Amino acid sequence: MMPPPQASISAAPQAPLLGDAERGLFAALDAGERPSRPAKIPAPDRLAFDWLWNAAAWKPGGAAPASPFPKGSVAEREAQAWRAFLLTGNGDPARLSLDQSGSRLLLWTWMRNRDRRDPLAPPLRRRLEDRLLAGGPPILQGWALRHALCFAIAEKDGDRLTRLKAAHGSKAPETFAGAQALLGLLGGPSPAFRLWQLPGLRYQDAQLGELGPRSVWICPPGFPVPKGAAWIIPSETGEQNGRETDLSPGMRAEAEALTPELKGRAAWFAASRGEWEDLGLSWFPILIELDKDGNLASVKMGDAAP
Repeated sequence: MMPPPQASISAAPQAPLLGDAERGLFAALDAGERPSRPAKIPAPDRLAFDWLWNAAAWKPGGAAPASPFPKGSVAEREAQAWRAFLLTGNGDPARLSLDQSGSRLLLWTWMRNRDRRDPLAPPLRRRLEDRLLAGGPPILQGWALRHALCFAIAEKDGDRLTRLKAAHGSKAPETFAGAQALLGLLGGPSPAFRLWQLPGLRYQDAQLGELGPRSVWICPPGFPVPKGAAWIIPSETGEQNGRETDLSPGMRAEAEALTPELKGRAAWFAASRGEWEDLGLSWFPILIELDKDGNLASVKMGDAAP
């Protein structure tokens, strides 16, 4: 007996839906990779993804991304408003429409560029953060939350942290617990951490104020750590127990491989990441400034780091 016709026909590959295509693009950006374009996206979603794709390729100072939308459409008006803003810098970005994920990515890229070049006034920056947190791709919302938390800590803004927790705390309870712990440490001494001297790899249990310099940078090689600052290099995995007196073979190999990166200067190696993350020290680079008594005066990390 012949099988039913539908059983003998293999299903054609289904074109990715817009949400799937967006998630793939943002996942690649989050991993620092070049996104790959899906071969085919259903016609109703293709233009929205084209706008997102063009937005992902936009570099501040370069040509504004092209709009793929039909003239006169609502999406076209949104895209053209963003193009005009990026070309001229005139207008209020907090008033521009964000119905398209591509527009949200443009706002994020523009805001991050301003962080480095000409920081926004805090009230406007918070409005933009809140707009990005209000919807859109989940990964982009995560970036916006990280951004908002880093600046709340840098500005010692407990009210902002409280409002963010009330609105978004259920999405990342451990992150908020760490941020609150870190804000509570400001003005007092740091806990003691087990650090391994580089080179030599002798361990030392020390508060940050006992390292000597008033500035402490916590970051991997590749960041421009000023001379005269204490430099703590976190392990890539951070899986060592924070109180062990010997480094595991793998951790020792990782630490020894850092020697060429030191270029003759001293540094410390942090083999346990958990004890740092429990205090909210999660996003690199991290600049900690100490007062004359060795207490934590300020913490600037991630998006808020200089």
